[in-house]
Amino acid sequence: MAEEAPRLIGRYVVEGVIGRGAMGVILRAHDPELDRILAIKLIARDLLEGADGAEYIARFQREARASSRCAHPNIVAVHDFGLHEGQPYLAMEFVDGVSLQAALEAGRRFTVPEAVHVVAQMLDALDCAHAAGIVHRDIKPANLLLLSDLRAKLADFGIARVGNSDLTRVGDMIGTPSYMSPEQCLGTTIDARTDLFSTGTVLHELLSGARAFAGGSMIEVVRRVVDGSPPPLPEAVGAAFPALPAVLARALAKQPEARFASAAAMARALRDALVGNRAADATFVQAPARAPVLLEAGMVGTIERNLAAYVGPIAGVMLRSALRQATTREALLAALAGSIERPEDRSRFLSDASRSLGGGAAEEPAVAPATAQAGAAELDAVRQALLPHIGPIAGVLVKRAAADGAGIDAVWERLAKHIDDAAERATFLARRRR
Repeated sequence: MAEEAPRLIGRYVVEGVIGRGAMGVILRAHDPELDRILAIKLIARDLLEGADGAEYIARFQREARASSRCAHPNIVAVHDFGLHEGQPYLAMEFVDGVSLQAALEAGRRFTVPEAVHVVAQMLDALDCAHAAGIVHRDIKPANLLLLSDLRAKLADFGIARVGNSDLTRVGDMIGTPSYMSPEQCLGTTIDARTDLFSTGTVLHELLSGARAFAGGSMIEVVRRVVDGSPPPLPEAVGAAFPALPAVLARALAKQPEARFASAAAMARALRDALVGNRAADATFVQAPARAPVLLEAGMVGTIERNLAAYVGPIAGVMLRSALRQATTREALLAALAGSIERPEDRSRFLSDASRSLGGGAAEEPAVAPATAQAGAAELDAVRQALLPHIGPIAGVLVKRAAADGAGIDAVWERLAKHIDDAAERATFLARRRR
């Protein structure tokens, strides 16, 4: 049973619980002296017992020290460190958002420009940390917080190496396996370029919808990180942004010296690849700009409210992204409807939104009924989605699942049962909604 949150920590008045984890609890609190809302990270009392207690306290002190040296708009600020009845706590900037991991688990998918925008901010944060002599060492979606406008904040410097700290040694393997660099997996010497590899794994996941290095066990994941290659990006990504695959491949190079020399260099390469800068790829010819869809401010608000009823607070971000790309109102509504999972909800949204824009009901993009036999293109998409999770046998399993003429939804569900890990299974099924 979780211990009850205290009402007062230092001078901070606790207002509620934000979340709980293995390390402790995150609390929402008010600082009466400065009249501001903060997040308080309070370490779990039972972690302080036994021989490891001193290490947990050192980890908290390290996070406070590392964060205090990195004043950057893309890094969660730490304002205070102290002890509450013997329990260490951090008083941090309150971020009104969700983690990238939570967004992905909720089915959020990112366009290529959105993915690059998020990852480039992470690299900007890392450039600041690296300049201060800090290697984060635990870059992953759970440690990046997103605000509703896609501003990003890097958090959790708890296992960071600060300068020449002896709290980390050669031979230690610290991090989250799917996002670790080869040198982390092998327990060899690391430097700032280990964070660039981990950032590359996050970018790959945002662009492809699946982890770059997945496996059924930690040993399998480590083997793939050290010796394997990530699944190729969807062909559409390379077709639209020809320089992007090469940037990602360099970030995921097995040898640190083959990666970018700095976070700033990687961020610059990403942004150049997005806009078709000749320095990033001399053969890339940028497509002519398309005229945006023009909507009155009131209509934008109405469409966002309609969409939010089906997808939640992320509706505003999705609408702004669609407005940048759609060339007609019909295309805009079709793009937004594609983010709604249930066919009946899509139809309702299209009808309501079309009336709001002053027209008749928009025609919903054709969706094959659940009972229709899966087509070759659909089966190939399932195979591509399954491949990173179970390997080359994916093709055989797809054929078996569709052998009786089952509909595509049934095929997805049957294949999901072959993935043991719940998180991996959820990632696979999320691809169905793309």
